[in-house]
Amino acid sequence: MPSFKSNLDIQQNQLLNAVLHRLSSRPDFPIEGQIYYDDGKHLAYLWDGNYWIPWGSSSGGGGSEVKQFITTILNPSSRSGAIIIRLYEDLLAVRVDAHFSTINNVYFNIDIRQNVNLAGNNITDHPMLATNDGNEYTTIDHAWLKKDDWLYLSIASGSGDTGTPIEGETTGTGGTGTEPPAGDGDVLGIITVVLSCLTI
Repeated sequence: MPSFKSNLDIQQNQLLNAVLHRLSSRPDFPIEGQIYYDDGKHLAYLWDGNYWIPWGSSSGGGGSEVKQFITTILNPSSRSGAIIIRLYEDLLAVRVDAHFSTINNVYFNIDIRQNVNLAGNNITDHPMLATNDGNEYTTIDHAWLKKDDWLYLSIASGSGDTGTPIEGETTGTGGTGTEPPAGDGDVLGIITVVLSCLTI
């Protein structure tokens, strides 16, 4: 097939019947703005210069609009957390993508809170994992997100931690989640979490 080694200018004409580059794994050595379609995950990804950001979801259908909320935490510990968003419409949570900038493992929760200062219910039944490889967690048990609720990310276990915080701590969360494993060393770095939702 033809191979172009320079930019292709189609002079504002339409690109008809185009299909994204379909792959079973992420491309090596991407450049900013590169996109591909993951056959196994049925999802398109965009390289923003640092991470593969998911584009939309294969779930939902019916013309639902995809909303994505992103937050980062520097040097996370079991006492750190961050507000992701206050919701201004009802949404359905469909996937979480997480990445940690170093080789350490970081476990975290995302709470649905009616009051931002009070612990709520996790959207999953056990803490999610962020790794340097960009681990992904998509089994969401409490997907229904209501208008005026808050979404709050809290670190459940970082490197060297022994498990979830004791009840009453600000990072404690509701539900019947299992305790995450201990961490594996220093936890200096940045955790980046992307929550993808569909409008209802």
